[in-house]
Parts: sequence; C-alpha cells; structure tokens
Amino acid sequence: MKRAFSIVATVAALSVATSAAATEHTILILPDAYFPQITYLDEGDSVRFVNMSGLEHNIVAADAGWEIGPIPDQGEAVLEVDSVGEKSFFNKDAVNEDGEYFVQGDMSFDSAPLN
Repeated sequence: MKRAFSIVATVAALSVATSAAATEHTILILPDAYFPQITYLDEGDSVRFVNMSGLEHNIVAADAGWEIGPIPDQGEAVLEVDSVGEKSFFNKDAVNEDGEYFVQGDMSFDSAPLN
C-alpha cells in the first residue's frame, strides 16, 4: 500500500511540474508574414523569433511598449512573455507611405482554438 501511494504521489508531482513548466514558442520572420500569425501562450513562456526574411528585422509592439532587435538575417532573439504588455507586433522598418505597418503578428493568452 505504501509503495502504491508513493508511485501515485510521484506521478502527481511530475504532472504538476510538467504543466507548470514554461514553454518556448518559435515565430518565424518571413519576408511578408510572421508564422504563425497568432501564437497562443501562457505567462512565463518565451518567444524565439527566427529571422528568415533575408533582411535585418526590428520588431516593435503596437503601443511601442517593447522592442526586440535588430535581428540579423538567419539570426534569432528571445522575448520573455511575462514582461509583455502589448501583444500585437510589427516590423518597425516596414511601413507604407501612410505610416501603417505591412505585416502584423499577435500573441494571445487565450486558449488556442481547436480545428
């Protein structure tokens, strides 16, 4: 009986530790898109931006509350999510003549939709 309780307690502890562990998400920076466009995450997670655009990339939040970069072509940069306020982001240097950003990416704390 003690052995069975010990096994159950160990499995329960491992389950809690696994579910509480932070996750690192990857967002690819492409020439005309972020992939995925929306990344679903939890507080404490991190996001690794991987630049595959062919050009240097500076990412800025919609409210300019955070910025990461410059990220060189084929380079990477990591953003800790618990410090993120605004979750929509853009390439700071890719704007049209009206000052609007060409491509938008988003992070969400909502549950990911099921297909």
